Amino acid sequence: MSTGAPLLSVVALAVATEEDPRYHDPRRSRDTEDMAGLFGGWDTAREDEGDGLLAAYLASVAQYSGAPPSELRMLTAPPDGEDIARTALSRLGPPPGPQPFVLVQASADRDMLSAALPRLVHESRWPVTEDLGLTHLGDLGGTAVVGLVSWWADARSGATALVVDQPLFALAGTLPPRLTAVALRFGDGDGPLHVLDQGEGRPPPAADRSFHGPGACGGWPELHHALHHDELRPDDRILVRCGAEEQRSWVLLRRTASALGEGR
Repeated sequence: MSTGAPLLSVVALAVATEEDPRYHDPRRSRDTEDMAGLFGGWDTAREDEGDGLLAAYLASVAQYSGAPPSELRMLTAPPDGEDIARTALSRLGPPPGPQPFVLVQASADRDMLSAALPRLVHESRWPVTEDLGLTHLGDLGGTAVVGLVSWWADARSGATALVVDQPLFALAGTLPPRLTAVALRFGDGDGPLHVLDQGEGRPPPAADRSFHGPGACGGWPELHHALHHDELRPDDRILVRCGAEEQRSWVLLRRTASALGEGR
């Protein structure tokens, strides 16, 4: 992305989290009421360990990740039925007019029986011109979405993007303490947060403020907090970093005097 005149801005930002998400051993799902319905359609009824579609699925996940099946834990539905993706969109609010919508997920859909993208579009009843869903982007999704919107959407009409970081599988000893969703609304270059550049690896050194965090949502929640506590000045160059270890990416923004949207 060019660092010339900004063509794209972030005009609104909202965040939702789920604390202490519930992970369970999927091999014992038939004995756990909390997992009821999650594996509907999967053959888990046979008594012999290793039989059924669920067992085959878990074996493939274990092989791909290099983790022993006994250590795998699978995310279950939230107890109150409210998920962070829906909450983040609700906090962002509807767009000012028809515009595209993109859902970016770090891993797979949480609900195997109900694809997240069409459900969110249907439930929001927003004027969505076209929709796009991307999964399994890992830690890069929170910044890759900026590059995607820059060439996919018309900046004059804007776009809504939702980044969801809720790993479907985790290891028993390293369960995530929270799940995060970040909703972003993009508009043209006259907005409150001009997009100057984005990329992977080492970020540019010239930034007044830097916000970082693990996973796909990275520093967006910290930036959200700083914006709503009026901690940033006009013309501040802001670096948002996402991911850790071998997957690190960044977005460089510039704060303007324009007011941020209603996302909360």
